[in-house]
Amino acid sequence: MKKCTVWIITLLCLLSLMGCGAETAPAAPDPSASSADGTESLPFQEGQLYAAAYLGYGGMEDLTYYTQTCLNGAEPPVFYLSAGEYYLIIPRYADTTLRLYRSDIETGDRKLVWEDPGCRPFIIQCNVSDIFADAVISLTHGEETAEFSPCISLKDGSVQVGERGLNITKQKRG
Repeated sequence: MKKCTVWIITLLCLLSLMGCGAETAPAAPDPSASSADGTESLPFQEGQLYAAAYLGYGGMEDLTYYTQTCLNGAEPPVFYLSAGEYYLIIPRYADTTLRLYRSDIETGDRKLVWEDPGCRPFIIQCNVSDIFADAVISLTHGEETAEFSPCISLKDGSVQVGERGLNITKQKRG
């Protein structure tokens, strides 16, 4: 009887331990998958590593539109470099590394402000001056790196998001 009780207790302990580890580990991210739920609807072209949208100067316009249509309602973090323009940046791939630099207006030197090996969509406020872009965003996926400084063109007022980016800025009616 004693042996049976010990065996039952041992079996129950093993079963309870197995229950603690019964959950399966999440699968490794697929490098071709989007970075966040909802981003798969973005019309990325070959070679594009991110999407970007101009949200406004001094305040964010249409943020709800972007969070609902591109991010399934998720609110991205905001990085404040200077009191200027707001941009939403959405990495194409989940395993993208972000390096965010602030450029000094007087020297042009860059200083690393933030680094994230698992970059997710984010908002940046930058460009206190319309003639100097004070943010440099570097996104690396695998062996590919794209660096850009989001800004408004002084030539024609268009939103500039870099060669490897998809401009998803909502067009204003007017």
